[in-house]
Amino acid sequence: MNLGKTDEALASFETAKTIMNNDVVKNNLGFAMLVKGDIAKAEEYFNSMTTATADSKWGQGVIAITKGEYDKAVNLFGTEPCFNLALAHLLKGDVTKAKATLDSTKETCKGKVPYLKAVVGARMDDKTYMASGLKEAISMNANFKTYAKTDIEFAKFFNDDTFKALVQ
Repeated sequence: MNLGKTDEALASFETAKTIMNNDVVKNNLGFAMLVKGDIAKAEEYFNSMTTATADSKWGQGVIAITKGEYDKAVNLFGTEPCFNLALAHLLKGDVTKAKATLDSTKETCKGKVPYLKAVVGARMDDKTYMASGLKEAISMNANFKTYAKTDIEFAKFFNDDTFKALVQ
């Protein structure tokens, strides 16, 4: 899975399941299904575990976000700051908690964390926070420049010189 060989990993997990169908195998199968986009099957594996783990709760939190169950997602992610916890806070409308979570996380998720900071800044009408996040995101992944140009989250900044300079 870590090498990006999801199909090979899935085959290995299926083999492991025939040998010992335990929570570790179910957790791995759940994540493999998440990566493949089979949310229903991922949820089935996570829910079939005897004891939920921090990892399986995280997987269930991702599933809750896809279902629009943002309060549930926040509860499943716990208190450890991460991109998905910040996203769940933002989607449930708690911009302040989303910002605090983003400011506390050490991960960057290939530029997704600073991009989400830019979105939070835009929603808070904090041009400095927005521009700082967007600049950092673009420095990590130039594709964010193109995406931001038409992202409705930044609509009120489309004519702003600082924003235009970042996305040109």
